[in-house]
Amino acid sequence: MKICREKYYYREVREDIESLVNVDGSFNFGTYNRAVSKVNMLDAKKPLGRAAPKWFLNFRLKEWEAFQAGNRDIFIFGVVYTPKISTLICLVIYDKRNKKLYDYEKIINTKRASIGKGLFNSETKGQIKAYYMRYENNLRKNEIAVEAKMGPHDLPMAILDIKAYHITEPIVICQPFGENRGLYSHKNFMPMEGYLILGDEKIVFNKENSHMIIDDHKGYYPYNMKYDWVTGWGKDNSGNTFAFNLTDNQVLDHEKYNENCIWIDGKMNVLPPIKVERKYENDEVWNIKDEYDMVNISFYPETKTEIKFNYLIVKSDYEAPIGSYKGYFKLGDRKIDIVECFGMGEKKRIRI
Repeated sequence: MKICREKYYYREVREDIESLVNVDGSFNFGTYNRAVSKVNMLDAKKPLGRAAPKWFLNFRLKEWEAFQAGNRDIFIFGVVYTPKISTLICLVIYDKRNKKLYDYEKIINTKRASIGKGLFNSETKGQIKAYYMRYENNLRKNEIAVEAKMGPHDLPMAILDIKAYHITEPIVICQPFGENRGLYSHKNFMPMEGYLILGDEKIVFNKENSHMIIDDHKGYYPYNMKYDWVTGWGKDNSGNTFAFNLTDNQVLDHEKYNENCIWIDGKMNVLPPIKVERKYENDEVWNIKDEYDMVNISFYPETKTEIKFNYLIVKSDYEAPIGSYKGYFKLGDRKIDIVECFGMGEKKRIRI
């Protein structure tokens, strides 16, 4: 992977917009550092290239609300994800102390789930029998709460009740898959508190050493959906807490449009386009680099979940490993050497 050390990367970050889609139906493409109050994806004009009724646009709009959370001992990933033909409720808990994975997944009828429209005052929810997850989004109070209860007979009961405080700077993007075919995402790295009950054990999270990353996500993805994504948080060589989000997806013009960033000192700093290379010689390793020498990290999976099937018109080649990171980031003259860092990644190749 070639690295050019003589370039300087810049991407404009605008403060805010009132709505994702303008009155004339055009998307407000760009990178922002404040929440969008009106997430009106269905008001877009011909996002699929031709006129279509709103029910069909809604059917083609992939939506999810996801989070990563935890502390030094526990890593949690949760999502309510709907590609509209069905909805996935998922809660993955990884106990780093004994390297044990607890994977709670259930595919349910989309009528039993709902995805909120933005984070200002909304609810995302999915529920059926022994599977329940709910997000309460209230950015007017700078709060995002998640509660879940998972009780399948073959795994210990898991009860999660956490709250994150949206007091840091987010990355909010609106980016093009095509001429007026938009992708929206709001991500932020936040202090978190609450608790997890896993079987007979209660694990308490406090704001001093527990964190959460949120992803509110909606996109008119292509029929063949493809991206590589990694995220994590930890400590650098100066003892500072940092977190990052890095994606290589199908949007146009990655120099201008990407969602790559690093959070440090409560601020969001944009990063350049990246590429992910995987090696499977002895152990699996993902190498993530850019062309500006601002990102040079390696991801070492310890465990993973997978969803793989092929029914011709519908296909999934999905892997979500969990593990540790090594390497460094650079912001101008500041080098952020990773001392400890943990997180997850996704390799997603889906036709749906």
